[in-house]
Amino acid sequence: MWFFARVDRYDERACATTDGLCWTWWDWASVPLTLMAALLALMAVYKRLDIAPRLAVALPTVLLAPLPLTAAAALADWWGAARAGAAWAGALALATWDRHRIPALAASAALLITSLVTLYR
Repeated sequence: MWFFARVDRYDERACATTDGLCWTWWDWASVPLTLMAALLALMAVYKRLDIAPRLAVALPTVLLAPLPLTAAAALADWWGAARAGAAWAGALALATWDRHRIPALAASAALLITSLVTLYR
């Protein structure tokens, strides 16, 4: 959240004299940098929990994570977004273990549905 706020402030200063569309280097770099940071955090968590990362879990965790994060940020501050992101990543990380697969996928589906209802009501 802090990073995107800083990018927005930089864009306002850099594009203040432009009437049309204006993109800066930070606009183009913000999404890949965020995805890379999320993947590094997931790799660290997987390594710490001794989980073999599966592509079926890592991709939805990173690609669908903006939905719960945005919904939590809309209802609360950035702490809410951090908690929702931790719950989202934790639920999908637990889905790699056979004995926790069904409850973890149910929890992540509930988080996803709740975030969609929050965003699009």
